[in-house]
This record gives sequence, structure tokens and C-alpha cells, in this order.
Amino acid sequence: MKQLTAYVVDGHEVRIRPAPVERQWMDDSDQRFAYRCLPLNIANAHGWEILCTGAFSAIWDGHPNIDAVHVKARPLGSTPPAISHFRGGTLTFHIPCLFQTEPGVDLFVTGPINRPKDGIAPLSGVIETDWSPYALYLHYELEVHASEPPRTLRGG
Repeated sequence: MKQLTAYVVDGHEVRIRPAPVERQWMDDSDQRFAYRCLPLNIANAHGWEILCTGAFSAIWDGHPNIDAVHVKARPLGSTPPAISHFRGGTLTFHIPCLFQTEPGVDLFVTGPINRPKDGIAPLSGVIETDWSPYALYLHYELEVHASEPPRTLRGG
């Protein structure tokens, strides 16, 4: 069995759980018909989820500079779990955790599988956790361009 070890940095809170099979849109499908698709169920439960430590909203004003993404934590005054770290409408979640795997094993990092959110799309990356001494970051794009699909159609 492969081993994944998570070292939390500087006493921060990191909540990790096995990815659940359940999805609200699948619950809402007629007679929960979407759950009859075994590949969807397997994909939904593939991996672990790192839960957000607080609620927030983010708005990108369309400009290319870093301060063009406005992040507001809820409740007001608390620290938001995401920031504008890059230019161009990218939102960055800093995960204060160092992950370590066995030699030759990398970690694929992406947003929650089959859990779309309006107006935001996760970016994916491969982290070489068998040697990398860096904490984890997860990035999201806040814009949908003309001719790009804003979401995937769901059949059932």
C-alpha cells in the first residue's frame, strides 16, 4: 500500500477527508438516477478532499494586476482562505501542509471531481511530493471566455 503523509505547518488547521461519493446535483437528479453511473461514483470518491477553513467571496474586476481580485472573508475581519497571488483573475488557496509520498510517487492536485461551481474553475497540477519541501497551493480561474464551455452538460 502506498503511503501519504501530511505535515501541518506552524499549527494551522487542515481538515482532510476521503472524497465522498455524494454530489448535490446527483441527489437532485430524477430518482437520483445519476448514481447509477458507476464510473461517476468511482471518480467522485477518488482521493481526498481538503476542506475550506472559512467562507469567502471573490470578485475579479477584469484588470490584469494582482489586486484586481477582491476577496472578502466571512465573517468580515477573519482571514480569507484564498488570495490573489497571480495576475489575470487567478485565485490561490494556500494549503499549510507539506505532503510526502514514497519515492517515485507524485500527487495529482485538482479541484473536487464532478462538483462544478458557477464562475470558477479549478486548475490542476502534479506535485512531486517524493522530494518537494514546499507547501501545497491550489489555483482557480475566475473567468469564462466566449467560446469556452462554462460547464459540462450532464446527461442522465
